[in-house]
This record gives sequence, structure tokens and C-alpha cells, in this order.
Amino acid sequence: MSAEIRFGIIGCGEIAVQTCQGIAAAPNASIAMLMDARPEVLRDLGEFYGVPTTTEVDDVLRNPEVDAVYIATPHYLHAPLGIEAAQAGKHVLVEKPIATNLADADALIAACRKHGVKLGVAFLAQVDGAAAAARDLVRAGVLGEIIAVRITALGDKPDYYWHGGYTRRVHTDWRTSKEQSGGGILIMNVIHDLNTMRWVTGLEVTRVYAEYDTLATPVEVEDVIGVVMRFNNRAVGVIQAGSAMRGGAHEDVPGIRIYGTKGQLIVGPKPLVYLLEPLEGGTPKSWQELRYAGPKGDREQMIARFAQAILEDGEPPVTGLDGRKALEIVVAAYRSGESGRPVELPLTS
Repeated sequence: MSAEIRFGIIGCGEIAVQTCQGIAAAPNASIAMLMDARPEVLRDLGEFYGVPTTTEVDDVLRNPEVDAVYIATPHYLHAPLGIEAAQAGKHVLVEKPIATNLADADALIAACRKHGVKLGVAFLAQVDGAAAAARDLVRAGVLGEIIAVRITALGDKPDYYWHGGYTRRVHTDWRTSKEQSGGGILIMNVIHDLNTMRWVTGLEVTRVYAEYDTLATPVEVEDVIGVVMRFNNRAVGVIQAGSAMRGGAHEDVPGIRIYGTKGQLIVGPKPLVYLLEPLEGGTPKSWQELRYAGPKGDREQMIARFAQAILEDGEPPVTGLDGRKALEIVVAAYRSGESGRPVELPLTS
């Protein structure tokens, strides 16, 4: 294997454009081939990066110049395509969510293990300097005992999003379909926050109760959801999310709020901390920006760290198990909303 990992891109829609930019910027990765079922979607990326394009997945999987694949297709295809890639001996980086159900996630994890290839999921918290600083703070006990977590995702997605994403690069309706997407704002967006929550706090969810519905959007998936979570240390978490919230979050500071007996931490674009007993040089009982070293978590870092794991035979920054754990909370919430009852975790399938 060369000193860089050569990626085949499967699915060249909205998010793949950003990932291609990340691959191009990473020092240990390159783009070897681009694949999408729509030739018109391939044209601009193929010309820009000067690499072969194809409308057939098999062309990517049979290409000896491809070491790993990045999969950015509709959600329901993540696991089946990942399994095919593993069987072909290609390392697998799959866009979130890892799958739409736990059985598919388990099958993908098992296939990658069986065929000796790395499996990563495209979350960013594990490669983000601010999230790492927050994790260190929590794990050092600076916040005291964690007693609560709050996640909010109050957006107002434009009508065109459901058939073209934010960039309208590809006209498709998979986001409107529960079977193809797995669900709405919880699995499409909040799953990022669930991964961050787990990684920063080290806590695991043991029980979930949820209510959700589709109240303002002509789609099958939920556009409003509320979730209550119980954690393994007895802390309580809440999620309030919606994709048709007129006016959005207004002045609410964005980020995951982690409440401890000695303070509060907001993990977001600008991490903030409030402490009863401040760090050295800090002011007690006042909000201060959390200082941190390390890179901003972006697609370049995600790719570089995944490629490094392959080259050094290490563990990817975000593992298949990490992807499954975040999905498990989502699945439990949907099951709870359907049954009207709390759901205990862990789930077997």
C-alpha cells in the first residue's frame, strides 16, 4: 500500500462534495474514482479532480487503484454497499447514519471484521479539538457529577430541502421516505449530537421515552420530536428537535449543554463553560470561553485520521460501534414514539 489512501466515492450528491474537498486537502489521501447512478452529477466533480467516473458500483469495487470507499448514498443503502465493499477488500468510511436499523449496522460491522478492513463513520466530534477539550474537562471531574444533558435542534428547513438538500445538487425524494431515510430530524441531524454526547461524557443511555409526529411538512418522516433519556449514572437528558420550527432557535446559544454539580458546559461552535470553582486564572460563577488546542473538526481531519488508521493499522477515530451506539438511541426513540412506552437499552436488534 502506498503512503496515501486512495478513495473511491460512492454517491456524489450534496455531502460528498465537502468530503471530496476534505480528501483533496488531507496529506495522506487522494480521490481515485467517483461513482454515482446519475451521470450529470459526476461531470463537474470528475472534471475538477481529473479522475475516472462511473455509474456502476462494481467498477469502484474492482478497481485495484481504490484502497477505501466513502459511501454517501441514501441512508438505506449505507450498510448493503458497505458490506459489498468489505467483501471486495476495501476499507469503508460510511456517511452517518451507519444504517437505518440495528440489524444492518451489525451486519456491516461483522462484514468488515470478517474481511479484515477498517470501518469508520463520518462523525466529526472525535477529530475536533474543542470536543476533545470538553471531554478532558468532563473526564477530569471539573464539572462534578453529570446530572443532565440537553440537546436542541430547532431548524426551519426550506421546502426544497426534501427533494434537493440544501444545495439542490441532486433532485431526489429519499429524504421524504421513512423506509429510505430511516426517519427525520433525529436520524438526519441529531444523531451527530448523540455521537458527540457519548464521546464527551462517556455516559450510555439506558432508557428512552419519546413523542414525535409529522405536523407541518408533507413528508413521511418526523418534523418534531421530544425525547427524554436516562443515563447509566442516573443523569437525565432531553432532546427537543424539529425541522419546521419557524424562527429557529432565535437567541439560544447553539450546542449540547452538559450540566454537572460544579458547573455547566456548552459544547458547540464556541464552547463555553461556567464553573463554581474555576480553572486557573478563571472567574468563579461566570461564563467563559473554553480554550483548547488542536484542529477544528472538519472533513479534512476526518479523512486524514481515517487514512492514518488504515496506514498504521490502528483504530479509526469513529468506529462502527460508535456509529451503532448513536443509531441505537435513535432506534429506541422511534420505537418508544410508536409504542407510547419507554424503551430500555441496550437493544439487540
